Amino acid sequence: MTQASNLSLCGKPEWIGRADCRHCAIRKMMLFSSLDESAFDHILEPIDNLRFGPKACIYTQGGDSNSIYSIRNGLVKLTQSLPDGTQRIVRLLGPGAVTGLEALVGEPYHHTLLVCQEVDICRIPIETMIQLENEHPDFSKQVMKYWEQHLNLADRWIIELSSGPIRNRVVRFLLMLLEIKGDQNDTVRLLSYDDMAAIVDTSRETFNRVIADLKSMGLVQKGESPKEVQCDIQGLRALLAP
Repeated sequence: MTQASNLSLCGKPEWIGRADCRHCAIRKMMLFSSLDESAFDHILEPIDNLRFGPKACIYTQGGDSNSIYSIRNGLVKLTQSLPDGTQRIVRLLGPGAVTGLEALVGEPYHHTLLVCQEVDICRIPIETMIQLENEHPDFSKQVMKYWEQHLNLADRWIIELSSGPIRNRVVRFLLMLLEIKGDQNDTVRLLSYDDMAAIVDTSRETFNRVIADLKSMGLVQKGESPKEVQCDIQGLRALLAP
């Protein structure tokens, strides 16, 4: 198989198999962006490139952690189970994000990882991560950056989505979703209304009402598909101004 075909296969929906990290079209935004070419000769061979459809469960809270996951495309949600058995969404992750890092310190998975929108993801065995850190010491700095990103996002999730007037929480959620998975036209595909309402801690009816108000103000418009919306980012930010 030629290098060119490896590159094209890794991005085709019908191909599921070994990742071609050396020729990954989005490697600069992925976990291995800091590695030199020599790392791609043998160390990365055990990595698998996988695709999962919406609602698929990639791993579960408390499960044995033997891999971490690097997201190429799509959107996933991290949930935690509450004592009453319900699940709380604690983070959304999109392209370039890494999850399951607790496996690096021998911890079971802290969350359940569920697919919101079809995801293209790379599964990286812990043995590969250990080998990379041993042979490429600077790689540890890259991993620490992802730990920091998770902490920052967790802080923002609490501060921006769990306090203040409901309209502000919905606006912050839209801005965060655009940041995670928006395109160059400021268009983003929404989650289910049940999920979005749960994220900002309100009812589905209230969330719908706020979205309708934002549409009437011209700050949110319908996109090309039923679940897509195009947002006026500056206008939404202006609503949050003191």
